[in-house]
This record gives sequence, C-alpha cells and structure tokens, in this order.
Amino acid sequence: MSEVIGLRGLDRVSTYCASVGSAWPGLMEPDDTYGCGRAIDDEELARFVAIAEGAERSAGFLTFESRTARLRELPGPAIDMTAVPRCSAREYADPACPLRPYDADLPIRWVRGLELVSMEQRWIPAVMAHYGARHELAGEAFWNGISTGYAVHSDLVEATVRGICEVIERDMVALTWHQMLRLPRLQLTALSEEMGHLLAWSDDHFIETYLMDARSDVGVPAVYCMQRAPHDVRAQHVVAAATGRTMSEAAFKAMLETLLVRSLCYSESKPVKDPGAARFGADVEDGMRYMGVPERAAAFDFLTEDWERRRTVHDHEVTPLPQDPAQALSVLVARLAGKDMEVVVVDSTPVELANVGLCAVSAVIPALQPLSLIPRAAYLGHRRLYEAPAAMGHPCHPEADLNPWPQPFA
Repeated sequence: MSEVIGLRGLDRVSTYCASVGSAWPGLMEPDDTYGCGRAIDDEELARFVAIAEGAERSAGFLTFESRTARLRELPGPAIDMTAVPRCSAREYADPACPLRPYDADLPIRWVRGLELVSMEQRWIPAVMAHYGARHELAGEAFWNGISTGYAVHSDLVEATVRGICEVIERDMVALTWHQMLRLPRLQLTALSEEMGHLLAWSDDHFIETYLMDARSDVGVPAVYCMQRAPHDVRAQHVVAAATGRTMSEAAFKAMLETLLVRSLCYSESKPVKDPGAARFGADVEDGMRYMGVPERAAAFDFLTEDWERRRTVHDHEVTPLPQDPAQALSVLVARLAGKDMEVVVVDSTPVELANVGLCAVSAVIPALQPLSLIPRAAYLGHRRLYEAPAAMGHPCHPEADLNPWPQPFA
C-alpha cells in the first residue's frame, strides 16, 4: 500500500495504490494486480477502495473451472457468438493486429455464467469472463480482455450493478472517441461542496473543465469529462468518464478520475511511444500520455466545438438509477433486454474474498462496444459502433472516417 503524490493544492484529495500480490505466482508480476482508490476528505476510504480494487483485479486473474470445447460440443446453450465484437477486415489484414476472427471450429475454454434477461445459464468464452485467462489456445485470440465489467462488493447484487454500469460506461467512451460524438453540455444545478472545491482548484490553476452528458441509448446516468490546461506540456488534455446513480454523482466521479489521470502524466518519466508500434496500448497509460501533449491538442477539438451553442442538459432532468441494488439491477436488465442484448454475469469470487465477506463478478454484454486501448485492434467491425450513434441522434461515420487518433482514456 502506498500513497500517490497528488496535485499541488489538492491536499483534500487522497489517492492510494495497493498491490494484493500475484494471482499467478511465477507467471505474472504483483504489480499486475494493483488497485487505486481516491476520495476527498476521507483518507481511510481511499485506502479501502484501493484494496478493494486490487482484490477485484486479482479475482480477474485467478484460475477458474473451465471446459475446453468447440462451440457445437458444449452441453447447453452459449452466448450468441455472432454478436461478439470483432475487428474490421482492415484491422485483421494488419500483420500487427493481435486479434483474429472467432472460429467456431477451434476449441476454446468456456465458463458458466448467468444470462440475466432469460435467467438461464450460458457458456461464455473464458477469455471474455476472466481477463487474466490470456490466449492459451489458438482459437482464443479473438478477444483482448481488460478490466471492463469487473466489480467487488459485499453485496452480490450491488457488485453486479456496478459491473454492468462499467460496461455501459466503456461503451460510451469508445463510441464518443471513435465516432467523434458532440455530446450535450451538462449543467450541474446544485454543486456539492466537494465538487465545487475540485472545480475551483481547476479554475485557480487555469484548467478548463468540460462536463458532458454521456448517456447512451441505455439511459444510465453517465458523464464524460475533459480538462484542458493550455500551459501544461504533458497533460494539456485529459479525459475520464463515469456512471452513477445520478448525474451529479457521475460528474463527481469523472472529475476525480480526470484529476488522477493528470497526476499520472507526471508520476513517471515514460517516453511517449509511437502509436504505430505493435506494443502501443499494452500499457494502459500509453494513449493517455501520447495524446496529452500539446502537439496533439487539435485531436480533442470535436469535444468542445460549438460549445456555447450545444444543447444543455441539467442534471435534475435525468432520471436517476434507483439506489436499491435489486431495483437498479431490474432497471438495467429491462433496458438492455429492450434492445435485445444479452447480459451475462460470471461469479469469479475466490475463497480469499469469500472468507472476508466479499464477492467478485464480471459482467459481459457482447452487444455493447468494447473499449480497446490498442489502436490496431479497436473492434471497428462491431455493429454497435455504426448503429448506436444514430439511435442517440448523432451523425454516424463509416470506418474510413472514424477518429484516427489513439484512445486517450486510461
């Protein structure tokens, strides 16, 4: 456990990193399972969140019971593999693309999950349910797993809600960047003292803050935050996003995350890599560091063009997600079911977490757009990328006209 040195003047914000050790001793580094927690005016909460996130990451890497089989050999229904995100033909043709199309004739590892719309068991590829599964078999190279959809909580239902919400959040992050969506402005009508403090600090340091309504067609409160610091040579533009029960909660979480990203840009002296390099994106901070410098400021223009003339959404106009976990889950499943989307949840709780009253889940929603930090494998062949913008009232660009810049999200 270590405290992260934050930004000057933000002494009220505590940030901690925790490593829970290696989930696979000898096969991976302990730092692969680190967690980060931050809070304002509550140092113990920041430490607690860091430990919980570390446990979440560890659960995603742990070994699991699986069945190796071809799709047709499974003893029961699997998720709809035709709905699984895929790269485009152009991406697959790139020799540096690490992914290949799914081939139903190749055996892969499968695990059991609960599909929440039908409340039936489904087989799901292990590489989609456990991001530490890696590509042990040739047929598993259709998917690049990251921590999207993983959650740890003392309440299984709440963990499921949070996992689903993160998949929804990352879907919108990917859509916004690839399709260069001009999101509505978000107006917070009643600032909390904590949010006011963060905004005031930013203003005092000549950092402009842009809060945007990032709700997708699923309707969950979500905020995309961009900060611009014209004087900053390493983090002139940083972005973050968050979902919440309310828009004000999502805005606060996104704002905290944005400030963390800014501090990370100065936490190490890593060189900015060439996005054409085959390994670009292997480190989750590659895109953030590459895009944050002043030379690439123009890439962020679409986020704020015509800002004053954009539609303004007030936070109180957005229907909140119920606070009760069971009610919130019911709302989420109903909305996703209304769009014919499968929602699969896998319980990945290791005995170590169960012994202290925690549970770990991973949520997988194949119909939503994955967030990829690897420019050469961004799932540009997925239907969602071209159908969702129109469903939300935005123009839709074909693949040739998508945003050419690497994803700056971390």
